[in-house]
Amino acid sequence: MTGESIRFSAIKVTQPIGELFVAKIPSNILSKLAKSDIRRITSRELEKMSGIQRGLSQTRVAEIAKYVETVDASFPNAFILNLNTEYLNDAPKALHSGCDDNSFIYCFDVAVSDEAFKIIDGQHRLSGFEKADVETFDLIVAFFIDLPIEDQAYLFSTINVTQQKVNKSLVYDLFEMSKTRSPQRTAHLITKALNTDEDSPLYRRIKLLGIAPKFDDEVLYRASLSQGAVASRIEGLISSDPMGDRDVYKRGQEIQLTGNEADKGLVFRRYFAENRDWAILKILKNYFQAVSDVFPGLWAQHDNPLSRTIGYGALMSLLVDAYRAGASKGDLSVEFFHELMQRVKEGSERDADSPLTFNSFPAAGSGESKLYGKLKEWAGLGAPANSLG
Repeated sequence: MTGESIRFSAIKVTQPIGELFVAKIPSNILSKLAKSDIRRITSRELEKMSGIQRGLSQTRVAEIAKYVETVDASFPNAFILNLNTEYLNDAPKALHSGCDDNSFIYCFDVAVSDEAFKIIDGQHRLSGFEKADVETFDLIVAFFIDLPIEDQAYLFSTINVTQQKVNKSLVYDLFEMSKTRSPQRTAHLITKALNTDEDSPLYRRIKLLGIAPKFDDEVLYRASLSQGAVASRIEGLISSDPMGDRDVYKRGQEIQLTGNEADKGLVFRRYFAENRDWAILKILKNYFQAVSDVFPGLWAQHDNPLSRTIGYGALMSLLVDAYRAGASKGDLSVEFFHELMQRVKEGSERDADSPLTFNSFPAAGSGESKLYGKLKEWAGLGAPANSLG
């Protein structure tokens, strides 16, 4: 083909499916050479389908774009592509690498067209790069040449169906290894302290790594909350953009406060920005100690909403309202929260239609938001907010 072309080198890899090539292509160049093969109806009458890719999730694209702009962004995993030979200006030229493995480097000359490559896996990543404010970013690509469409579809489905979602608790736990300050790391360390400090009302109530704590085959204690569930709610009261905050610290800068963080539900943000994580831990201990003291029976059991994930979530939503009320008086003590929880208890006892059971507040669906609404009503803190922060 004539017109503008791109030249790049690649190494050949042989696998059971056939030959493929691995190369480095800058993101701004790949955007000119590739597009997704979105699955769509191509015949209105017969509803015939073509293409192999799912539609783009703009939320996912925006998340990737934000990550790409961070100071230590990395994409070591390869884009999987199929090269259409119609856009090859010449047969790939083989050059001996000179290495002991007797491998060859192949030089490709590809005409510039977004039809040159079809994306088998990586459409959201490439769209994220196109949206991000970065000039260029070297990407690893693995590409087949004229791979039959049925093989492309098989690869796409296999790659995406067999992927296992990473345990959220493990994700938080790994932040402990980081030296960079971040909302995720702070949330993890506070969660760990809540579970391991013997004076904590959440002592041994949290499944670290999201699984029952065991030594050999012996279950050490029964925990009703997962590390991921606990940490994510703490993180949500620290930051609305954890990745961005981590990037600020990674660049050697400081978090800037606006003064209205608590109004936005970020009641722990000031303490985080001022490196006072101990204050966050203290407030949480005070708050849940009051819950434990006022509801000792329910708190000790594992078969009611208050002691399970939906109860923790509802209580953390209520904490935003409770914090604002206490902070306005300069009082976030156990006694303040105890008085508030006493009002909750008295309100619940008067409300015969909403006992604290899973029948009233189911673990699935809207149970948590319904429980939060009732807790706020019983506490006399007004109608529940539209946003839980």
